[in-house]
Amino acid sequence: MWDPWADTRASEELRLRLKWFLLGRVAVISCFLGMVAFSYLRSGEERYVISVNRLLFAIILTYAFSLVSALLLPRLRRLDFFTHVQVAFDVLLISGVVFLTGGIGSPFAFLYSLPIVNSAVLLFSGGALLSALLSALAYDGLMAILASGLVVAPSLLLPSELDLQAGLRMATMNLTFFLIAYLAGILTRRLHAAELLLKERQAEREQMTVLQNTLAQTIGSGLVTTDPEGRITSIDEIARRLSGVGDAIVGSDIGSIFPPLRLAPSARLRFLQSSGGLEPIEFHHQRGDGQASHLRCVAAPLEDTYGHRFGALYVLQDVTRLKELEERDSSPVDIEDLCRDDLDEAAEMAEAANGLYGISASIRQVRNTIDRVAASDATVLIGGESGTGKEVVARAIHARGPRRDKPFVAINCGAIPEHLIESELFGHVRGAFTGAVADRPGCFRSADGGTVFLDEIGELPLHLQVKLLRVLQERVFRPVGSETSIAVDVRIIAASNRDLHAQVQAGLFREDLYYRLNVITIDLPPLRERREDIPLLVRHFLRQFSDLHGRRVSRFSVAAGRLLLKHDYPGNVRELENLMEHAVALCDGETATEEHLPPYLSNGHARVNGHAAALPDVRPSTETRATSSAPLPESVDLERDLAEYEKAILLRALDQAGGVKKRAAEILGINYRSLRHRLQKYGLGDVDEPSPTVQ
Repeated sequence: MWDPWADTRASEELRLRLKWFLLGRVAVISCFLGMVAFSYLRSGEERYVISVNRLLFAIILTYAFSLVSALLLPRLRRLDFFTHVQVAFDVLLISGVVFLTGGIGSPFAFLYSLPIVNSAVLLFSGGALLSALLSALAYDGLMAILASGLVVAPSLLLPSELDLQAGLRMATMNLTFFLIAYLAGILTRRLHAAELLLKERQAEREQMTVLQNTLAQTIGSGLVTTDPEGRITSIDEIARRLSGVGDAIVGSDIGSIFPPLRLAPSARLRFLQSSGGLEPIEFHHQRGDGQASHLRCVAAPLEDTYGHRFGALYVLQDVTRLKELEERDSSPVDIEDLCRDDLDEAAEMAEAANGLYGISASIRQVRNTIDRVAASDATVLIGGESGTGKEVVARAIHARGPRRDKPFVAINCGAIPEHLIESELFGHVRGAFTGAVADRPGCFRSADGGTVFLDEIGELPLHLQVKLLRVLQERVFRPVGSETSIAVDVRIIAASNRDLHAQVQAGLFREDLYYRLNVITIDLPPLRERREDIPLLVRHFLRQFSDLHGRRVSRFSVAAGRLLLKHDYPGNVRELENLMEHAVALCDGETATEEHLPPYLSNGHARVNGHAAALPDVRPSTETRATSSAPLPESVDLERDLAEYEKAILLRALDQAGGVKKRAAEILGINYRSLRHRLQKYGLGDVDEPSPTVQ
């Protein structure tokens, strides 16, 4: 690919070399012409007499041409032709010197090596060979002209004709020209490569210096370096603040500032000789200003390019707030946590990099499992109730693994009509069925090199479970309507809110597929079992939706906090998220009250996944409403009640959208295909488009 900046840099480098070339020409030619003037004009021997006018003309011509070239050089853009002209002038100038100083007997024929070497410096190997050819032609041509008698040299050293000795001398000179060109080309090419390598190393060092400075300023941890004896050689502002000591720190022993880091001479020697450094340690530190903090330190030896250890690096981090959160882990949830707005920092510290908020033991265990399994390609099965964050966990595993830069493709097996699932998963070719007007790659092919997340895997039909099993075993599948198998490299993560083992026992799920999926299992706890995480989740969602809707809601009233804490959250985190958006949308101040929460929290109705926050006027069926405020009967049909509730939401969304299905899908926060599938499921309307039929 053409790089204009590279051309510009090369042109500027050539321009700089030409400046030195012109200066060197004036110096060298002046020196040698001066030697000629001294040797020939002051010599008492008649055979060395040279015309002073010719000599002065050569000097003036050289200076004039060099001066004009120096004036033109800054104004020229394309320097290749200009460089060849300079080399040609040097060859002609040296030919003139040889002519004036004796022709074939001239002692200055070696000066032809100068334009050859200069061409190698300016134009590299090609220029050197071209200059050698030009020098050979000029030298041989001059000798031929002098031998023919057409021009008479002013020197007496010219033989009357070209004999064998003169021919051998000319051949030797020509061979010398090309040998010098070859050697000069090799030398300049290596010098140029060394120069480029030196510039690259210099640029890398500059980038590394900038990176180190930026890292030291933004890492949020203190950095301290010491010499092999443990004396501090540098300390940044964060570490200086953590130490609580004044400015006179450099030169002090690090053990006098942070006593737990003091090492005996033998231990320090072992530390400097190790490759992994010290194990991370945590310690209490009493600062000079009287304040106490809990610090975490990681240390590693420093070595130069040759592997010589010249000191150590210490990275200090203040983990006081994290320790406070751990101490609060076993304490009951305080309603005041929902009614305060000073927990932002604690919430941010408790937030995991994988997006799972919480300080409960169960969430910490999930985070640890994610960290352990992310680096492998093992299949993961995620279980848990709806709304517990199964896709969040799947994305976290993908983001922390080696496939993070490859696609993450998620598909909900329960939201796609059965006759379209195979096409969605494995793709199809054009003409495979009615409506297949173009090839479709499918999820597995789109995720090649990355991760496929199969949500609600328990909804997958049995005949497709067989095909999925083959993909898990061989990573090969065949698109619908194709006769060619396709191999893919994907990691598979599956999730289900159902008990797949029970489905296997009931014959609804293949046993071999279940054990193939169940390599690593992560079970997500429902929100009602980790109530200590509710305050952190509430703070997070309040900030999120306040920024989204341009509000500044930061807390709940005591009464609203009680409602949030005693609710069982059948919709789990997703329901809580929708409750927070509902409250932020209705609240105009900083404190949300029970009036800003959906009514069902007050009267005891349970809404699944928080859909009521988006459609507050929706109510379950008459039978469900009659029983929701009373104690549950001995026999409860949860699937039936949920189906009636979902049907009520669909009808309300269609009514609110004026019968426009795409608009209803937007209101419900689902895609149009999922809405059509749900309408078909409950017989709530005809599908506008004909369903494709597999041929």
